[in-house]
Parts: sequence; structure tokens; C-alpha cells
Amino acid sequence: MIKRDLAQYLKSAFQQHPIVTVTGPRQSGKTTLCRATFPDLKYVNLEALDEREFAETDPRGFLARLDGGAIIDEVQHVPGLLSYIQVVVDAKGANSLFILTGSAQFELSRRIKQSLAGRKAAFHLLPLSLTERQQTGAGDAVDDILYAGFYPRIVGQNLNPTQELADYVDTYVERDARQFAGIHNLIDFRRFVRLCAGRVGQLVNYNSLADDAGVSRTTVRAWLSILEESYIVFRLPPYFANIRKRLIKSPKLYFYDVGLAAYLIGIESADQIATHPLRGPLFENTVVAEAAKHRYNRRKRADNLYFYRDVKQLECDLLYPTGQDIAAFEVKSGATISVDYFKSLHRVAELVPNVTSKFVVYGGTEVQSRSDSKVVPLAILGGTLARLEESRETAAFVGRNKGPAPDEADVGALDLTFTRSIRPVLDALDTELDQISELFRRVVSISYVSMDGGESNSSELLKAHYWPQTKTGIVADGFKLSSTRSLGIRHTYTFETYTGGTARGFSVAFSVLWRLDGAKLTQSATIDLGPIPELETRVDYPQLGNRTVDVDLTAAVVVRRIRQRIGELSSGSGGEP
Repeated sequence: MIKRDLAQYLKSAFQQHPIVTVTGPRQSGKTTLCRATFPDLKYVNLEALDEREFAETDPRGFLARLDGGAIIDEVQHVPGLLSYIQVVVDAKGANSLFILTGSAQFELSRRIKQSLAGRKAAFHLLPLSLTERQQTGAGDAVDDILYAGFYPRIVGQNLNPTQELADYVDTYVERDARQFAGIHNLIDFRRFVRLCAGRVGQLVNYNSLADDAGVSRTTVRAWLSILEESYIVFRLPPYFANIRKRLIKSPKLYFYDVGLAAYLIGIESADQIATHPLRGPLFENTVVAEAAKHRYNRRKRADNLYFYRDVKQLECDLLYPTGQDIAAFEVKSGATISVDYFKSLHRVAELVPNVTSKFVVYGGTEVQSRSDSKVVPLAILGGTLARLEESRETAAFVGRNKGPAPDEADVGALDLTFTRSIRPVLDALDTELDQISELFRRVVSISYVSMDGGESNSSELLKAHYWPQTKTGIVADGFKLSSTRSLGIRHTYTFETYTGGTARGFSVAFSVLWRLDGAKLTQSATIDLGPIPELETRVDYPQLGNRTVDVDLTAAVVVRRIRQRIGELSSGSGGEP
């Protein structure tokens, strides 16, 4: 069974609402999705005449037997039932009561808005996405995709698209048009649907459609609305927000399923696609429809997808929102990348505010990363869109969970401590202790940073060139010090294995510690864990910038105390050797 992207959102929504509605084109998999997601719910299909009659003639009795939750399929057949469902929902005051599916939005959409406002979560299930299609084992060859389309039954069972889509048009598209929209001139309507298929990816020209279909402009608008409400076609609006350019303001026309569009323009095999004059528009249709599916499958708006075109024919095929930012997509059906693909993309990115990422979707198989854009094959477009969404979600997640801003006083004290105390002292010690190191097999020099019970260490932490990285790690969100939350910075020199004239093999460890606590800086030092009182200092924050550290004195004290310690360990006399 195909795992639909919508399933995870469906479950949580049903727990949070009394009603969940799932609408979409016929044969998009609504029933399969709902029954697989909620296997324990009662199921009723209003396509069955006896069930439909029961619901129409005795709606209270019909709903009484569905106590405990139910899936009511094809609810558009009995739109009056929605008012009774509202009564039941209000009386029970509970969630997880009804899953309602419908294939035609005509009257259903209005009734749902009237009767179930504030009581439902609404979902739209379209034909398979690219990633869902791949679960069926179907190949990624572009011409096969454009020919077969994305209806689950056709792709999942490897059926002949021409035969199946012919039945689909006769059984569903025309029947729904007659039954729910009251269209009686099916010959003209059928011609109109085919004319729409021949115009995928084009600007909607109502006059041209009216002339070619032999109907009025008013009828064209009405029939387009019917096709939209049947989830057959959709219009992609142009982008024209606050740009001082003469922009096109007509929408472009696309089919939710490219296979259906291909069938309607007379394509009967994948082999015909390669040389067909509408291969490019069909490819573009697939990309734009995939973007719409991706939005719907994550329970997001799809009415904020746009294209860009001005009167000089500068165009971008798809502008995809990612929060406050926009991803720009150029679509090319060719399998070879050309530098020309990027020209209009870059120009549009300069004109449209907040374009932060640019993509070329093409008919090849290789992924390419350019300096400021990415080239992706059609087959992985779903993953590209998913990554865009997840990157935005991650940024939002991090933003929501960030702690307070770092305390500026503590950050300033940290900077002064490093530049005026830590680094000057370590520079002096490195020089003076170099002579002492000749008496030992090796010297290990390690820096430590500790706060909140954690500690990091490295020989590089307090190096001048590495300090920006160290500071970044310290000054995280919420960096604020106090008497109960201090920052410790320590550097240790360990002189290992004495090689002098007497009592060889011992080691000596010297450590200096700086501690910041939100009010003051304290310095202390130890040699083999024994304190060195003359190196203990305290400086209040306001004085940090005015204090000059006597590094020479510090170095002198340290080397004298290390000599004394070596003398103690090598001779046992308590003095220097």
C-alpha cells in the first residue's frame, strides 16, 4: 500500500477536531487513505443507492447507527446530511466523530462552510506526488511520467493510461459536470476540457477559449470554475506585489494530473511525448502541480504559489514560499543544462524581494550545484521541496526555542578578560616556561572552558586565532552569569617526566584559572594542586577596561614557584636543586 504524505496530519487533526473533511478528485485515493488511517471506524459509502436513500430520508436514524465515529464516503451525494451532522457534533461536544470525503466541491463546499464552520479540519488529497509515485516502483523516466500521470490506480497497478483515463473522463468528469453542475451540453463541454489541456502552462485567455469552444466568455469562466471545483485544473496567479514593473496579471492554467492532460490532447503512448510540441508545457505542468501537492500534503496553503512574467517576457515559472522567503524555480524539459537556463532566473531574483534560493528543474538525471543556484532532476523535486520546507521549519523551531539574548555586560567582560588578561599572561608564560621544558620529556598545554556543569578542552581554545570560535561556543543564547552561574576558563601546563640530574621521572602541573560571575573577574593559580596566593586577584567589571595586568610579575612568580617545586621533588630538601 502506498503511504500517503497526508496520513500523519490526518491522524492528529482527527484527535483535535470533531470532523475531518477530505476532498479531492475522484480516484485520488481518498477512501483508501481514510480506511487505512482509521481502520477501526465504521464505514459508509453514499455511492451505494440504499445508503444514500437512508441518509436522505432518515438522516437522524442514519447517523444514530454511526455512534462512536465513522467515515462517510462521497458525502456530496447527500449535502443536506451536513446540517444533521452539525447537530450531532454540537450535542456530543467531542472530537474524533466523523471523517467526510467528497469528490465534487460544487454544493458541498458551500454546505461545509455553512454547516461545519469551526468544527472541522479540511484536507485536500490530490493524485500521487512524485515521492508517493516512487513507492509503487514506477520508473523515473520523464516521458513515462508525463504519459501515465499520478492517479494511484493507474500507476500502482501499471494499467494502460489511455484506456483508464478515457473511462475516467466519461465516468467521472462528464458525469459530475452533468449531475452536480447542471451542464447539459456535454459535447461543447468535452471540447472545452480538451482545449484547456492544450493550453497547459499558458496564460488564461477567456476570449480565445470562448471562440474556440463556441461558447460565451461567461460560460468559459463558469466551466473553468467547475473544473477547478472538480480538482481537474487550477489557475496559478502571477506575482505582482509592490514591484514597479509592468507585469502580466492573467493566471496560467494547469491540470492537477499531467497524465489526464496528455490523454486529452491525444497522446496514446509515452513514445509520443518525446517529440510532441507540448512536451515542455506538460513538463512544466508536472513541476507546478507537484508544488501544489507538496503544499496540500502538508496541510499548507497552495494559493500562495505564483509565477512571474512582465511585458518584456522576463519570466520565472514558479515562486515557492518558504516562510518570509521565496524559492524561485525555472523549469526546462531538456536533459542538457545550458547557461541560458539561469539568465532569467537570476534577473527575476534581483527584482522579486526575498528570493533566497534558486533552482532549475530539468529533464536530466544529474544534480548540479552552481555558485548561487541548484539544478535538480524532476525525479527528486519532491525531496527538494521537502528540504526547503524542513529548513524553514527548523529555522522557525530554533527561533521559538532560543533562550534570551546574551547579557552584553558579561560578553564585554569576557572580551576584556581575554584581551587584557588571559592572552597576555599565556604569551608571557609560553616564553618563560620554554626554558623549564628542557628539563622534561614533554610539556602538555591544555585549555579548559567550563559552565553549567559541562566542560570542553583543547590545546587550541585560548589561541588568538581560535578565540572567535571559542567565544561563539561560550556566548550562546542565554549567556548570563551570576554568583550561581559562573564561567571558568583554565589553562594547564603539565611538565611530564623529569629528566634532570636527580630523582628522575616525576611530573609538575601548573594551572591558572580565570572566573567570571556576572560582577567580577577572579584569578587563581595552583602548582600540583597547591594554591599560589600571590597570583590571586579580583577585579570588578567596571575596572576591567582600566586595569593593566603585570604579566612580567606573573611570569616571574610562576617560573620561581616551578623551580621551587622541581627542587622539592628532586632533592626532597624543600628548595631549588
